[in-house]
Amino acid sequence: MDQDKSTSLLIRQLRDIQSHADKIVNGDSSSSNIETFSRYSIELVAYVKEKIDTPEILKFIVEIPTINYKKTEIKFWQFLILPLWWLILYKDYQIRNQAVQEIRHSRGKFATLEVMMNDLKGV
Repeated sequence: MDQDKSTSLLIRQLRDIQSHADKIVNGDSSSSNIETFSRYSIELVAYVKEKIDTPEILKFIVEIPTINYKKTEIKFWQFLILPLWWLILYKDYQIRNQAVQEIRHSRGKFATLEVMMNDLKGV
């Protein structure tokens, strides 16, 4: 019973993170959304490693990319130097686009993990 409930909750979390990834990939790629997805993804992978003991799933979970995104903060003095300010914004733009590509890849991995968990549960 307890394992079954835990598996059901994990499947719900996997659907939730896929929904969040879809929102980011389909255009709402703000820094705060990417940062939230990054934290949620790391926590979810850690939870799966802790709670699931199936070798196939543990082997697969390692393939999910870790997204380490931190929002770029521009200091006041950087606004005073226009070229530096633009370079920082451009660098953040490139990093954010890279993170969106990694999120797209992660979304597919989480979908596969959901199928594996459904098979484990026997749905």
